[in-house]
Amino acid sequence: MKTLTIEKFLHSPTVAQSLLPGQSLLVTAGGKPELIVTKARKRPQKTAAEMRREARDLLTKPGRKVDTVALVRELRK
Repeated sequence: MKTLTIEKFLHSPTVAQSLLPGQSLLVTAGGKPELIVTKARKRPQKTAAEMRREARDLLTKPGRKVDTVALVRELRK
């Protein structure tokens, strides 16, 4: 984890942009930790086949049928 003072962080925000996904940056003020900046990891991408399989599994589950148009109309009231 990299450490920066708040002054350096405010004057050069590109330091946070240069972080790799999952890396963190500790920003200190007066020698005390002030905040932690973390760059988000990339979300895993699903393939089209995985999405089709999930949709098929959701749609083939037994259960009560719902009239979605009537439900939306009821919610709008």
